[in-house]
Amino acid sequence: MDTNEIEKKIWRIADGIPFNLGNMTIRTTDSDKLLVTGWTNTTYFENISRDNILNEIKELKQSFSELRNSFKELEDIIIYNDLKVEFHMAYDDSGKCAIGICSEINGKINWYID
Repeated sequence: MDTNEIEKKIWRIADGIPFNLGNMTIRTTDSDKLLVTGWTNTTYFENISRDNILNEIKELKQSFSELRNSFKELEDIIIYNDLKVEFHMAYDDSGKCAIGICSEINGKINWYID
């Protein structure tokens, strides 16, 4: 995906259209939030561990930060719409279902699974 295509898709986030880039999905909610969801690289659900997920959410935050720094449009959407950024990690069972694993809001991890 080239830079112009990414810019166009970023602007559509404000209209409620999710933007997928690699293992990251970015979308807005009706409650003034920007949800940044990362999809775990773990193939089998039973192999998910908190340590791995903590590493993956750290990578997600880094990737989002790089995207935000590279595309002023994303920063503009966040600022002008007064959006609160929330990070989420989820498991994708090959398109059959998505299972939320955890979220990070204001630096606090909330686990959805044991």
